[in-house]
Amino acid sequence: MSKRILLLLCVALAVIMLQGCAGKKPAHSPAPDATAAASGTAATDETAEDYGDNGNGEPYPDAIEGFNRGVFTFNDGFITYVFSPFDTVYTGFFPQDVRNGFGNFYRNLGYPVRLINALLQFKFDKIGKETASFALNTVFGVGGLFNVTRNMPALQSSPEDFSQTLAFYGLGEGTYVVVPFLGPSTVRDVVGTVADSFLHPLSLVTPDSARYALVGHDKVNAASAALPTYKEIKKESFDHYTSMKDVFFQYRRGLEQE
Repeated sequence: MSKRILLLLCVALAVIMLQGCAGKKPAHSPAPDATAAASGTAATDETAEDYGDNGNGEPYPDAIEGFNRGVFTFNDGFITYVFSPFDTVYTGFFPQDVRNGFGNFYRNLGYPVRLINALLQFKFDKIGKETASFALNTVFGVGGLFNVTRNMPALQSSPEDFSQTLAFYGLGEGTYVVVPFLGPSTVRDVVGTVADSFLHPLSLVTPDSARYALVGHDKVNAASAALPTYKEIKKESFDHYTSMKDVFFQYRRGLEQE
């Protein structure tokens, strides 16, 4: 099966799974608990079902919370007992500046993904910023290892991905999903991530072993950079699962507004 066919299947899957979610979503976006508090009444059964609201004012859809909490516990154990010790070795071997260079390189390499999704959303301002930033970082930043546009506010923009493109065309986010090893996501984000993987230049790398190694290193380097924040959230949280879900939705929904 060709990559083009797989990509079309991903888009079809997004439409099938998410159109119903979009249709159920309330006409206005304020959290249902806020509306209920203002009127002095409880949220409707439909709203509670859509958002997984158990009366505690939870505004985010989490239809499979039991499953998600189980996966979250597994992921947290993996981070604590496997990845954290590995990260100690990784950060000891590669200094901060080198790890930053890795991150800069992979972000620069992902330019086609951001460009195509910005184009699909008619965000021409972002297209210009992304293209200028990519050109400068590639030419003067040694292939993107150095982020020479970091201190150029006029060229800064938030990243675009296929999940945001689906949102642009009105498809709902679906329920919250915690993916083994990868962490917080939604149904739409999972589909978007798969679609974006076919647009990424790393999908063209051969042999397969080299492609998997590069993709794996990208994920490991990004996870290493995020680990201190993860630990801080865990330390300050009464309910780590809920805190991570809140942070995830605030970030993702914020991107959709930009």
